[in-house]
Amino acid sequence: MIKEIAYAKVNLALDVVGKRPDGYHELKMIMIPIALHDELTFEHAETITLDSNVEIENNAILKTAFKMKEQYHISDGASITLNKNIPIGGGLAGGSADIAATIRGLNRLWDLNLPLSDLETIALSLGSDTLFCLYNQPAYVHGRGENLLFIKTPPIKSIYLFPSSINVSTKNVFENHQISYKKHRFDRLFKLYLNEKYNSFFKHTYNALTKTTLKCYPNLNTQFKKIKKIGHHAIMSGSGSTFYILSFQENDQKLLDKTNKYGIPFIKTNPKT
Repeated sequence: MIKEIAYAKVNLALDVVGKRPDGYHELKMIMIPIALHDELTFEHAETITLDSNVEIENNAILKTAFKMKEQYHISDGASITLNKNIPIGGGLAGGSADIAATIRGLNRLWDLNLPLSDLETIALSLGSDTLFCLYNQPAYVHGRGENLLFIKTPPIKSIYLFPSSINVSTKNVFENHQISYKKHRFDRLFKLYLNEKYNSFFKHTYNALTKTTLKCYPNLNTQFKKIKKIGHHAIMSGSGSTFYILSFQENDQKLLDKTNKYGIPFIKTNPKT
């Protein structure tokens, strides 16, 4: 049996540069993998099947498996099991993480033994965050997700995730987003990050999609306002609907007490180590 871990991610910064001729948006992002994860197992079988603890419509794991089987001319099947913990439609790349884990897992199960660099093309063909999830390393990501520059993880001790029951459509958010890219804003922010001036970085970081998501899904506003009372530097990950607050202290009991006070469901995690 082969086991793969599919790590979630958060966007520490996100900007939308413009729309590309191929219909995708040109992005600039700083992303880190986090400890919250799904687990996938792979066993030899005659056909490709998936057993999941959560029902997911149009599950991309099966699409990935059939695509790999066809591309690499595999005669065998695979019995795949998914234990899902990452909230669906929350901007945490749960779907992309599962796709990437499936690519890695079947690469081993079917004895392809290809280096990750040889799996980049198939990863990119299946999603914009999938290449990042294939490597599971902190990165500056630009383009539609095809360009990665690996970077350090800031000294974050804890991450408080506030998932919502609202399932946000990334496509819907981007279709409604009005691009207002300021040329040097992200570049100045990224320079702070590279120079490890993290206090300034987190003071000025932003997600350019936040206003659009809140406009498309107005019911998120109430939760976002409550979360900002816990920590005014609350940030949205991806296109939402998950917001998060970072803690840089070993003892974050005050933040934990404040979070419990407002009664908002949360998941406490940390950067992937």
